[in-house]
Amino acid sequence: MQRKILGVMAAALLLLAAVLWCLPHDFEDTMTVATLAFCWRMGAVVAAAWLAYEDIQRLPGWILAVLPVLAIVVVRWPRYALLVIPATIVAAFFYSRLTRR
Repeated sequence: MQRKILGVMAAALLLLAAVLWCLPHDFEDTMTVATLAFCWRMGAVVAAAWLAYEDIQRLPGWILAVLPVLAIVVVRWPRYALLVIPATIVAAFFYSRLTRR
């Protein structure tokens, strides 16, 4: 994705969240609350990706393939986060050392 697209998406999501927040609404409606929460959270995540775009481009391909799997493991079994996160850091360290040769 191009950086401009990420910036426009982040701005649109955050603007939609602000509009939804300012409109009169009933917080008992779960759809309104879910939409508002989605816009705030995804707007923040996309804005962070927009800011870190250059660094994301330099990541090795294996990390981009492994991160969704690790996220699923940590969400499904939270106690494994104490094992998965350090293991990923160690794997990245050794992978970078092995590929320099």
